[in-house]
Amino acid sequence: MMSKNKLKIFITGSKGFVGTHIKNTFQKKYQLLTPNKKILNLNNSLQVKKFIDKNRPDMIIHLATSTKFKKKKFNEKKNQINNTFNTTKNLVKNINPECKLIIFFGSIEEYGDIKCPFREKQKVKPVRYYGQYKYESYLYTSSYLKKKNFNYIWLRPSLIYGFGDNKERFLGHIFNSIKQNKNFSIMPGNQIRDYIHVDDICKVLSVLILNYKKKYNCILNISAQNYVKIKYIPKMIERLIQRKINYVLKKPKKKKKLISTIQIRNY
Repeated sequence: MMSKNKLKIFITGSKGFVGTHIKNTFQKKYQLLTPNKKILNLNNSLQVKKFIDKNRPDMIIHLATSTKFKKKKFNEKKNQINNTFNTTKNLVKNINPECKLIIFFGSIEEYGDIKCPFREKQKVKPVRYYGQYKYESYLYTSSYLKKKNFNYIWLRPSLIYGFGDNKERFLGHIFNSIKQNKNFSIMPGNQIRDYIHVDDICKVLSVLILNYKKKYNCILNISAQNYVKIKYIPKMIERLIQRKINYVLKKPKKKKKLISTIQIRNY
């Protein structure tokens, strides 16, 4: 058995699709802290502080967010404020001084419908609350941690797929629908997205962790550069599995502004 490194890594969202793969990849190499929601509620700042003060992690990988989207816009906005922005804010406010690197998982959805390839310096234009509050989280994180001189990196991965993808995610929803022979719909479908396997995400993390002494403090897009329109995905799957699947391409609706959207704030 491989001996464990002394680095202690705290992983939030370790029970989710990506978190499970990361935990399985690193559990023999490092000391992992992987509390579930019953042990640590990230919406409770005091609980977060007590957990970090007690365990003093050398590194943090922050995955926890909400991918269980609500149908009503008001509920979805509230959902993302609580489970994407507030959880990140509570974590950032309570990082221990010994922490050498914090790796945050943002999202390619922060860019919205802008043209590919995505560049780290591009202006973001999120079209969903998920992308908006990921970006709000980035604004808070980058401002706060630079003032405190913490080393961090904000990852924006392409759409991740692989074994265990859950049905709340785009590809996971499609795969689950196909398995159960259910209809699914795609709208509007003209968004261009990139897709990357979860094992490649783990490889990227391996490199970042090994180089934790490097000063990052930046955004890093993780891309396989296999850009495809969302509406073409079902046809590609049909060719792979060599059978028809049940889906509907809905007509695009007129674009609406999200809300009075993102503002640069003095956090």
